[in-house]
Amino acid sequence: MGRHRPKKLTTWTLIKSVKAEVEKPFKEKLERTLTLLKLFANDEKACIACSFGKDSLVVLYLALGINPKIKVQFSDTGIEFPETIKLARQLRDQWNLNLSITKPQTTFWKLLDRIKREKLTLDDGRKHSNICCYHLKEKPFKLWAKKEKVNRSITGITAIESRHRMFVACKKGMEYYAYRDKMWKVHPLLYWTTEEVWDFIAKNNIPVNEAYKKYNIDRVGCMWCMSHLGWREQIARINPKVYAFMQKKYFNQMVF
Repeated sequence: MGRHRPKKLTTWTLIKSVKAEVEKPFKEKLERTLTLLKLFANDEKACIACSFGKDSLVVLYLALGINPKIKVQFSDTGIEFPETIKLARQLRDQWNLNLSITKPQTTFWKLLDRIKREKLTLDDGRKHSNICCYHLKEKPFKLWAKKEKVNRSITGITAIESRHRMFVACKKGMEYYAYRDKMWKVHPLLYWTTEEVWDFIAKNNIPVNEAYKKYNIDRVGCMWCMSHLGWREQIARINPKVYAFMQKKYFNQMVF
């Protein structure tokens, strides 16, 4: 089983109210997680939105203990790490998952072309048009959820992942009803630390996405995602040819 531990928790300061939740004893946080899952997961309209990264795997593992037949949805964006696809198929068989794999109606590259053509904001690690996330993940999920009559989406989101998620945690908490989407959004691991997630995985012998160790990364998702600050260094290290292509075509920069 591969294992990867990030060097530090976060590089920015947590809001006081979020910090207080994050620093609570793990036993207390685990009990709260299980209570929330018992409340939302044991229902035919519930699903686990699983990326097969470390956090959503923990949520999936815990939810299966409550509802072995819970629906599991994975968004294959077309630019997933091969190791992610491999793990999804492996656990589908090993854990007998009620798994649905959704795919977008377009591609990452067509979306980048559109962003450039329409002079929208291209991802630069700080700002982006959100077109990619919507068309590659959100829209396929919404179409699937409507078809499956799902109205409870359970995720592995944690507050320490980004400033945006920290502010959402501060404002909405671990569960809330999104009226626009007509969906309950449930985040059972919202206040877990990265170290707590890895320790739980090791203690319970949960399979780990091999991409963490192979590429020395902290988060798995779209291979060519540009909406995080370290995207340039990460893509250049994983695939220099793809990085050079992206720099030339979308940023008019040559890479030698």
